[in-house]
Amino acid sequence: MKPTNKSQEKKDPESIILSFHMESSATLWNRIFEGFSSEMVLVSRFEGKDRKALEILYRFGSMVAERYGKCAVEPRVYGIVIKKDVSDETEETVNEWMDLMRRLHHEIIGVL
Repeated sequence: MKPTNKSQEKKDPESIILSFHMESSATLWNRIFEGFSSEMVLVSRFEGKDRKALEILYRFGSMVAERYGKCAVEPRVYGIVIKKDVSDETEETVNEWMDLMRRLHHEIIGVL
């Protein structure tokens, strides 16, 4: 039997899935007649495929909650959800936040 080397094991990028969506309290009527000035929340969803992935997600979630005061981290059965109000943010700031979430995703996979 050949011993396995942990540093040579292939990390499964599908063990953590990152997805984004937007939430708003605005109705279609608000959007048409008031524009995009209503509350918009960017939601980053990190979904873990196994117990180890979930434990790491919860740890990263608590670190994000401590470091970034302008977001909310919610633990879920499947992983974590990070919500950031982007109502008053520029497109550039929203893109920077999404890049941060992608880097966080990469870091989490690196820890696995």
